[in-house]
Amino acid sequence: MGETLFVILVFISGIIFNVTFGQMLGLGYGLLTFQKSIVDTLTLFARNIQTMYEIQQLKHMHYDLLERDQKYIDFQKTIDEREMKSLKNTVIRNYINAVPPRYNHLIKFHDWDSAMLYLDKLLKERNND
Repeated sequence: MGETLFVILVFISGIIFNVTFGQMLGLGYGLLTFQKSIVDTLTLFARNIQTMYEIQQLKHMHYDLLERDQKYIDFQKTIDEREMKSLKNTVIRNYINAVPPRYNHLIKFHDWDSAMLYLDKLLKERNND
């Protein structure tokens, strides 16, 4: 009777250890994967915004070629900058809101500027390794 109880206790302890270890391992892999995805996503956002700035510059150069009034060009630049600022903050806000609650502590930024500073820091760390 004592040996049977011991075997059952060891078996249950093994199951508990296996489940706990599996959860910890899964959480670790999840954290590493999510950290990598943050860098990749912010890089993608930055490249897309850079492309949009380049397109806006082409648009403004085209206005010069069409000999549009400088007031009109300045007005368009102001509108474009406002739209760009709104777009950048909306993209970051939507990204933060889409993060699962268990990974919220990994988000170290709250707007576009802090996201780009965070990306620069991570890329410098990656390059130093």
